[in-house]
Amino acid sequence: MLQKGSISEWLTTGRTYLIQKDPAKGAAPGNYRPITCLPTMFKLLTGIIADRIQDYLEEKNILPDEQKGNKRKSRGTKDQLLIDKMILENCKSRKANLHMTWIDYKKAFDSLPHSWIIKCLDAIGICKNVGTFIENMMEHWKTELFVGNESYGLVNIRRGIFQGDSLSPLLFIIAMIPLSTILQKTNLGYQTSKNSHKISHLMYMDDLKLYGKTETEIQSLTNTVRIFSIDINMEFGLDKCSTVALKKGKIIENEGINMPNGQTIRCHQPEAYKYLGILQLDNIKNEHVKTMVSKEYTQRVRKILKSKLNGGNTIKAINTWAIPVIRYTAGIINWAQVELDNLDRKTRKLMTIHHSLHPRSDVDRLYLPRRSGGRGLLQVKQAVKEEEHALAEYVKQSEEPTLIEVKNQKLLKAQQTKKQYKKTALQTRADSWHNKTLHGKFLDKIEGKADKEKTWLWLTNGTLKKETEGLILAAQEQAIRTKAMKAKMEKSADDPKCRLCKETDETIDHILSCCKKIAQTDYKQRHNYVAQMIHWNLCLKYHLPAVKNWWDHKPAKVVENEHAKILWDFRIQTDKVLEHNTPDITVVEKNKVWIIDVAHHLKIHHTVLDTWEVFDL
Repeated sequence: MLQKGSISEWLTTGRTYLIQKDPAKGAAPGNYRPITCLPTMFKLLTGIIADRIQDYLEEKNILPDEQKGNKRKSRGTKDQLLIDKMILENCKSRKANLHMTWIDYKKAFDSLPHSWIIKCLDAIGICKNVGTFIENMMEHWKTELFVGNESYGLVNIRRGIFQGDSLSPLLFIIAMIPLSTILQKTNLGYQTSKNSHKISHLMYMDDLKLYGKTETEIQSLTNTVRIFSIDINMEFGLDKCSTVALKKGKIIENEGINMPNGQTIRCHQPEAYKYLGILQLDNIKNEHVKTMVSKEYTQRVRKILKSKLNGGNTIKAINTWAIPVIRYTAGIINWAQVELDNLDRKTRKLMTIHHSLHPRSDVDRLYLPRRSGGRGLLQVKQAVKEEEHALAEYVKQSEEPTLIEVKNQKLLKAQQTKKQYKKTALQTRADSWHNKTLHGKFLDKIEGKADKEKTWLWLTNGTLKKETEGLILAAQEQAIRTKAMKAKMEKSADDPKCRLCKETDETIDHILSCCKKIAQTDYKQRHNYVAQMIHWNLCLKYHLPAVKNWWDHKPAKVVENEHAKILWDFRIQTDKVLEHNTPDITVVEKNKVWIIDVAHHLKIHHTVLDTWEVFDL
């Protein structure tokens, strides 16, 4: 039983850091954004309670369809944007009348009275012990204010909710359920057809948009929201509220909505209104949104490429921080194929400028998963198409009336599921890379001869510098302009022979492992590094002295203990005269001898007494 009075002060005390929004605006209180950090135990406890409350709300079907904030099995803002797009396009196609009002609350999360939250919890039938615990917990809510590292003391939270745990936004949504119920009972709103139900409002947390057929309806709906808000001590942020009127599908001028206190919700014309991140007015401003998100996307990609992130983390950062900017608009904004191709081309150009992609590298390979030999970058076009397919699949399966209307309007025309589309796209890309005469040559060489999982391990680890990673891939793809490449592919009159040894055509393979001129320099250094790393690992295996990092390891001529003896570059005496009898490493156990020699291809010779076996790795 969760009893009153059993809560410790430390559990419900947060730390709020005031972050300045715009340094140019100075130290005005409104220029600071609060970020609250809560105790981990508090978030775990409230998370468990929130899950149980969510289960109860779903079981009893209490949450209204109009509210998509914190709602399971929904697409959140995408639901509301799809429904809103459907309404706008329906109004245009039918040449109908439509009045809309965007409501913005002033400090919505900070204004909600605790007494109202408790009443709403009781009204929906939350069990008494949980309600009592939440009430008791709210009585102890407090936070310590910080600006920089300086503390400004503790503040008791007497109204509003915490931000930073999963229960607080759920409490806000529960407190707004009565508003949706009241608006539904007005029987006002927009109908997409004679047999469809009326849509009076859409909500995402505190973002509220109202729909009315006439000016009288929108006035009535707005006034209903105003009275409800006053009753629970929440205020409109009138400078951010707006209204617009459409007559026969076309925008018209109006005087706005007059409020009883003499203030007015202004008519938002001609500039657009940003609703859930998307600019709109009488329709969605596709071109403006494309310009804005494309600019934001390229800025983020540029910042990532300028950073010191390694190759793997650079790609992850683009996928998780830049790509979502474009993906969010999928299904809402009408992207043309050429526009998405241009964004992908811009991404590759920026990668080339910052030396993380060779200009002649294979494009298909760039977008393949790392476990398959690619670099794992999400293609903008594919990300948008996948989201469109996922949305179409989601809407098709939905039983919610408004989303059924979205399906009937055929706003999303994808025929495949997201999984089917992604599988086809990846397979097509992999086949394209493999079938290329030049770029696919490396794949042909390792086919059936190497463990592909281990071959691409350096890519899946992603620990190399992005510049190094790009150069290695270019070398594998024969994309580097060697003399042989210029002679054969570009039909140059230059001699294709190696500029160092002058004996063989200057190909990538020749430079990496066959040139006699660099055999005693770069090849030898590479050989020594590999042998040094193996020696270090063997020392660890047999519990022999070893430094922390393999690159600092200096192999001794002989090291031994009761487990084994390891010989470094040690001549082996044999009955027969052998020309090459000095392997790099010899490991002597009780009844086994391991002879390890590092060459262009690593071979391990293993003997048990007089029986020899050879393994190619």
